[in-house]
Amino acid sequence: MKKLLVGATVLATLTLAACNHNQAMPTDEYAALVAEAQEKQAKSRELGNVWQQRNMKLPYVDHYLAEAEKARQESVRLAREAVKSANAQIEQSKYGAELRPGWHRD
Repeated sequence: MKKLLVGATVLATLTLAACNHNQAMPTDEYAALVAEAQEKQAKSRELGNVWQQRNMKLPYVDHYLAEAEKARQESVRLAREAVKSANAQIEQSKYGAELRPGWHRD
């Protein structure tokens, strides 16, 4: 049981480290890229040259920005789930450390 708890703790630590490491870019860089794309898309609209296929609801730039926002929100949700799992593992480890078998007499 102790090995299982230690393994789960190590796994949680590695998972959180991986989530932190996989953050592709800081929020300010993301915001700067989105602002740049929106600015250039506005210029393209002024020039009357916006790329879009007939069956697309949005032009390419707007579609990619919407997909990027969905991915960002999903990554935040998954990171929150990872934190919840890590907290639960820690609580389980603390609870398990205090347990003693019923046949064990002090």
